[in-house]
Amino acid sequence: MAGDERAGADVPVFEARRLTRTFRRSGTGGRVIARALDGVDLSVRAGQRLGIVGESGSGKSTLIRVLDALLPPSSGEVLFRGRRIDDASASRLGDLRSSVQMVFQDPRSSLDPRMRVGDIVTEPLRSPLLRGRADIPRDHRERLHEVLAQVDLEADAADHYPHEFSGGERQRIAIARAIAPRPDVLIADEAVSALDVSVRAHVLNLFAELVRGGGLTLVFVSHDLAVVRHVCDSVAVMRGGRIVESGPIERVYGRPEQEYTRTLLASVPRLRVRPARGGHDEMGASDAGSPA
Repeated sequence: MAGDERAGADVPVFEARRLTRTFRRSGTGGRVIARALDGVDLSVRAGQRLGIVGESGSGKSTLIRVLDALLPPSSGEVLFRGRRIDDASASRLGDLRSSVQMVFQDPRSSLDPRMRVGDIVTEPLRSPLLRGRADIPRDHRERLHEVLAQVDLEADAADHYPHEFSGGERQRIAIARAIAPRPDVLIADEAVSALDVSVRAHVLNLFAELVRGGGLTLVFVSHDLAVVRHVCDSVAVMRGGRIVESGPIERVYGRPEQEYTRTLLASVPRLRVRPARGGHDEMGASDAGSPA
């Protein structure tokens, strides 16, 4: 389908074609010093819960920033609902900006410390791109209270500043801001990696509830394969700027085709239960193995 044609229901939400992204450093004569993406092809369909995994430096975060038009590609094409956005003007990016929201890794840097939570969460609702949408109430306080309840925060959180909250609560504030404008696509970049284990479980369950209950398309970046298995139905494995394996999560985790994928899975810790001397089971030390 041509990029200017109206996207049909069978057109992917996102599509990357032969995508590359290189970085150069001033003073090196324009020499390429890093190739973050190297010929990536990717398709994300509506309603999909796609996990992107790989070790640090594999290109995961660069890929989603190019998909979301936060970074331009060095070559290749990016399509959103069938229309190219890598060469689009600001006015043509309106559909993307009104439909896609992102949750970043560190809420301390993604939340403005000078703004109260209520203003942070409702800021996307004041965008001209959302003006006139029937699903966005004119009284933004109504939507504010809805999303605070969704992320399990009290209504009076709106009157406080980000520094008054714990790390897990700040990440829930960031999620509330992301879902406030009712996006079609939610992109999460290592959104739980900086959280304590118990808080991480709470935020992961929140993500799972949001995507299952709200019909969201989710692109979830993480180096933690166990986390991805909890919230995603498909996975793409990246290495050296390339996608080396992808498919339904049960197939990739259960029958990986690539040695690199098998190595990643083998590095995931799991708890081993062994009989204790007194006849009761006890938890042994974590050992490596594929996720249970």
